[in-house]
Amino acid sequence: MNRVLSLLIAVSLASLFFVGMAWGAGGIDITAAVDKQTAYIGDLINYSVTITYDSTLRLTPPAVGANLGGFDVKDYHVSDEQKVDQGRRREVLSFNIRTFTTGDYVIPPLPVEYRLPDSTVKTIAADPIKITIKSVLAEGASADTLTLRPLKKQASLAKSHTAMIVTIIVLVVLAAAYYYFIYRRRGRAEEAFIDPRPAWEIAFAELAMLREKDYLAKGELKAYYTELTEIFRKYTGKKFDFAAIDMTTEEIDIILAGMPVDQALEKDMIGFLEHADLVKFAKYVPSAERPTQDWESAYSLVDKTKDIIVMPPTEAMPVLEPVMGGAAEAGSIPDSDGLKYAPPELREYFASKNREDER
Repeated sequence: MNRVLSLLIAVSLASLFFVGMAWGAGGIDITAAVDKQTAYIGDLINYSVTITYDSTLRLTPPAVGANLGGFDVKDYHVSDEQKVDQGRRREVLSFNIRTFTTGDYVIPPLPVEYRLPDSTVKTIAADPIKITIKSVLAEGASADTLTLRPLKKQASLAKSHTAMIVTIIVLVVLAAAYYYFIYRRRGRAEEAFIDPRPAWEIAFAELAMLREKDYLAKGELKAYYTELTEIFRKYTGKKFDFAAIDMTTEEIDIILAGMPVDQALEKDMIGFLEHADLVKFAKYVPSAERPTQDWESAYSLVDKTKDIIVMPPTEAMPVLEPVMGGAAEAGSIPDSDGLKYAPPELREYFASKNREDER
C-alpha cells in the first residue's frame, strides 16, 4: 500500500511540470501542455494552449511574440474555432519550439485577454511548464574531455578489392545525395510557412520581444538598431507589399512616395531609418535616452500606418489620410486607442511610462 501511495504521489508531482492548467471564473478555462517534459538540444517540442469559453465571451487574439522563456518559435498555428458541449467554443494555439542550450527551462504562462458581455476586459493564463533540456553527449562526459583516437595502421588492399571499393564509393555518394535532397526539401518546407497574422500584429510582438533583450545594457547599439530596423522594414514590406528588407533607405523612400502615406508621416519613417543607419554604418553614438525613444518611434509609426488601405496595383490608388490610431507624433506615448491591439506587455510599458511622466 505504501509503495502504491508513493507511486501515485510521484506521478502527480511529475505531472505538474508536464501540463499547466488554470481555470477562470465566468465561463472560460485555459490549459497548456507540452508533448515532452525532457528533450535534447535542438529537439522540436510541441507547446499547445487550449482555450474553452462560453459563446457570450469574446477573445482577444494573444500576442504570438509573447515570452516563451529561452525557446525559439519555429512554427505557429491557430486552430479553427470549434463548438463543444453546452454552447461553448474551443480554440487551440500550437507552437513548435526548441533551444540549443542545456538546463532546466520554464515556459511562462501565455496570457489571454477576453471580454465579458458587459464589455469588462479580463485576463486568464495557464500555469508555467517546466522542461529539462539534455546534452546529446554521454551522461557525465564533457566536450573538453573528448579526444580523437589515433589513426590505425594503413592496410594494403589487393587488386581484387577494387570493385568493392568502387561500390562503396558509389553507395556513399548516393547516400549523400539522398540526405542532401531530404535536407533541402525539409528546409524548403520550413521556409514555406507564412505567418497568417497582420503585419502590425507581428511588428508589435517582435517589438515586445526586443524590449526584453539586453542589447542596451551591454552597450550593443549596432545589434539593437539592426534588429529594430529589421522589424520595421519587415512590417513596411508586408504592409505595402514590396521587398523593403532588401532595399536601402533611399529606395524605400522612393517606393513610399507612391503609397497612400501622408507626406509628414513618410518623412518620419525615412528619418527614423536614416538615424538608425548612422548608428549601424557610421559608428554614430546617440544620446543615452535616444535608443528608447527610437523604439517608441517605431511602435508609433507602426500604429499610425496599420489601418492604411493599400489598393492592388491594377486599381487606382487614392491618396488617403493615415489613420492616427496612436500618438500625435513619433516617439510620444500612444493613447488608449493606439494601444488596444498591442500585446499586454506593451500596454503595461506605456502605462508605466505615462505614470512616470505624470509624476
